[in-house]
Amino acid sequence: MAESAPQAFNAEPPPPPDKAPPLPETFIFPDYLPTPPFIDVDGVPNFRDMGGYLTASSYFSGAGTSATTPMMVRRGLLYRCAHPQLLTQQGNKTLTDQLGIKHIYDLRSAPEVKKLSASLAQFNESDAPTNPDSSALQPEGMTRHFTPVYEEEDYGPVALATKLGWYTSAQVTGDKLPFAYSEGFVNAYRDIATHATISDKHNAAYPTILRQIIEHPDEPIIFHCTAGKDRTGVLAAMLLRLAGVDDDTIAWEYALTEPGLGSWRNLFIERISRGGLGQAGAKSAEVQEVKPKMSREEASRIVGSRAGNIKAFLRLVLDGEFGGVENYMMSKCGLSSEEVEKLKQILVVPVQRVEDVVPVRGIKDWTADGGVQDTNNDQRELPLNEDAGRETEQKVMAG
Repeated sequence: MAESAPQAFNAEPPPPPDKAPPLPETFIFPDYLPTPPFIDVDGVPNFRDMGGYLTASSYFSGAGTSATTPMMVRRGLLYRCAHPQLLTQQGNKTLTDQLGIKHIYDLRSAPEVKKLSASLAQFNESDAPTNPDSSALQPEGMTRHFTPVYEEEDYGPVALATKLGWYTSAQVTGDKLPFAYSEGFVNAYRDIATHATISDKHNAAYPTILRQIIEHPDEPIIFHCTAGKDRTGVLAAMLLRLAGVDDDTIAWEYALTEPGLGSWRNLFIERISRGGLGQAGAKSAEVQEVKPKMSREEASRIVGSRAGNIKAFLRLVLDGEFGGVENYMMSKCGLSSEEVEKLKQILVVPVQRVEDVVPVRGIKDWTADGGVQDTNNDQRELPLNEDAGRETEQKVMAG
């Protein structure tokens, strides 16, 4: 018997103010975040440049390069972040005047945009203009593109956690991979990668963004969702994979979202754990399970971005099911082999200076595999140890 099609999922409204902490009025850039890749854009959490990561030199060769030329992902082209709904005029100037951003691609659904705008309506910290018809931010000097992964359903982290219990399952080490990961996250990311290539309005999320990069390689862009973690993270991981970045570095970059959310992380956890989930499950044929609340540990998993989860997606789904990133971009996103090759050439550039390379560094009370530890909120960036610094320099010099 064929499986019934998923039905639209409607998450319960957020808990009343007396049962959950209010949304923050602004975002203060934490001083413990490594810069690069993070950039302080006033009012925008989790903002970072995707460039500066070393790639496999033998993976790419272009004009004036050889197999021994050290290569890296191009800086100043692709930026990722959480929602920019609290972007200030100062932050807007950072985006346009300093970073030269031309386009913002919003991966959220229409219900998410409206819900978040309503939640933030009580605050006046954001002095950037808003479109009253769409309740969507319209930053000055940039074009905002509505390219939802899921068009009419709320698929933020909380809703996805509710759907079939995704995101709340614990990380385990199974028979398929030698590291811990959450099967729920892998399922969610498969779903995201699939739906991001589908649209009835000819603006499928991922293909639209990929073609923008190919057709306008000198126009810096931002892409984001609500937390800048899942829909944003899946696309970022695939772009880095195409550029030849190793999976461990991709996973580290993905995992940076937890510390990148700063004080918003704990606030989201509190709201989720106190408000609970609505109905778990999205298929009409299934019995709906009501979960009035969840543990703080489960809420932490929803907000989390553990390295093993994206590595498992890359290996089990992208490689194992989609046939690799290039095949995904051709068969799912509709790119030609020539377009994929052009995209690769746009993304990868020779290393000009060692300091242009983003080092994989530590943050106090955080690891890529274990996430943020709640024992100490006074987090500070850890200096690179000498071995890590030498290793990065050796990789650059050796290619």
